[in-house]
Amino acid sequence: MSQSNQATRIICNNLELADQLRQLLAPIAPDCEVLSTPDNCSAVPLCRWLGETQLGSAGQVQAALLDATEVLAQTRHAFKSRELGLLRRRLVALLDKLSEDPQ
Repeated sequence: MSQSNQATRIICNNLELADQLRQLLAPIAPDCEVLSTPDNCSAVPLCRWLGETQLGSAGQVQAALLDATEVLAQTRHAFKSRELGLLRRRLVALLDKLSEDPQ
């Protein structure tokens, strides 16, 4: 899985509390995201908090790519195939590219 999707995220539906959490966490965990609305998430196309029904077609493609790469990574010892390993790497690279340039 790509490093860009590894941010720590805290979901808080209380807007006032979310603002307080952001202020408290900023100096000690600057990479932590406090989500009070779906728009706050840097990984909106992949955010499981939103659910698949709210994903557009690009988000569904990215979610499917993420799922495929996770399955390939989890089963790499069961299927020792160089081709599957290369496929996984290509899919991860594509996922990274799509995550950097959402359109």
